[in-house]
Amino acid sequence: MAKRVNSANLIVRDSIETALIQLMEKKPFGEITISEIVGKAGVSRVSYYRNYYYKEEVLFAKMDKIAAEWKASAEKISIDVGEQVIELFEKERPILGVIYKNGLEHLMYKLIRKYCGLEEKIDNNVGAYFLSLVAGMFFGWCDEWVKRGMQETPEQIKSILKQWEEKQKQQNSGS
Repeated sequence: MAKRVNSANLIVRDSIETALIQLMEKKPFGEITISEIVGKAGVSRVSYYRNYYYKEEVLFAKMDKIAAEWKASAEKISIDVGEQVIELFEKERPILGVIYKNGLEHLMYKLIRKYCGLEEKIDNNVGAYFLSLVAGMFFGWCDEWVKRGMQETPEQIKSILKQWEEKQKQQNSGS
């Protein structure tokens, strides 16, 4: 489906995405209807279906928008990408909460795979498997942090990751 990109339609898309997130804060994802989304967003069903096929697509679009904005700003900052992602997760704690509360963490994995370049055709098997490994590891630690209630501060998570990195260096130098 070709997506419209004019400024008025961007407002419609944002309204739909925001409405879904707000509804998810109060009601399980599976019980939310398209009628409720468009009513809360103040748009027509035609506008909804002009932009989206299904609710998961709406949620993924919102997550993708957040990730794209983060990526654009992250490229201008010199701190470690891992640290930036931890800070992003802390900032986006509310949306992560509703994603996990509704059992939709597979969308996080899909997003991570996209930003690792795994949606593109990769002819090199080694490169594809390596990127898949990185995406899986990255999703794994993000998933664990969120499932544990993000109890650790971003600084504590950074410290844990640095400890793991040092341990890996020691093991590799001892081999």
